[in-house]
Amino acid sequence: MADNHPDFDVSWIRELLSQPDTRPLTNPPGHPQSKPSPGVSNSLFSETLAANSPDAIRAQFMFTRPVPIADPTTSSSSATISSPTTQPVEQCMLVSLGRGVDGKLGRAHGGFSALLLDHVLGRTAAVESGATAPATATMTVDYKAPVDTPGVVLVRGWLEKLEGRKAWVCGTVEGEGAKVMATGRALFIAPKIGKI
Repeated sequence: MADNHPDFDVSWIRELLSQPDTRPLTNPPGHPQSKPSPGVSNSLFSETLAANSPDAIRAQFMFTRPVPIADPTTSSSSATISSPTTQPVEQCMLVSLGRGVDGKLGRAHGGFSALLLDHVLGRTAAVESGATAPATATMTVDYKAPVDTPGVVLVRGWLEKLEGRKAWVCGTVEGEGAKVMATGRALFIAPKIGKI
């Protein structure tokens, strides 16, 4: 699991991925081996930041799992996302970061945390709305702690509310021990039918 990358062979990641409801995603959008949807390339993640690059994104692994019920960052409006009998699912991405994403030496540029959130929250909006390429209308990021490099982070995204073409999504960038480094909330707009 986790593409067998050595950076993911640590206890907190093994424990995270061993949960019974964790479902790996094979070649999701943005993965170097994925086939892009029409009009969507995700070349920033699949080529420019090049998974398995020693300098930027050294490895990435996407999976889904149920949103933890006791998640303190889930807002009270999350009840609107599904029927009471269905537990919501979150999109997750493990990312091994190299020093090529640094702002300050040994620390990822703050904008990179925003980029990771935008990527995972966009995927969440696409999955939940069924839209091929929803566009970010607005995103707020609150920075809680620096992201050390090299290192591995978990980026999580879940739906807060879906209304017509609008999807409100929330997420976090976390490290070992579920330490929250950044939180984000975004509004994505699905394209009108027949447009990308």
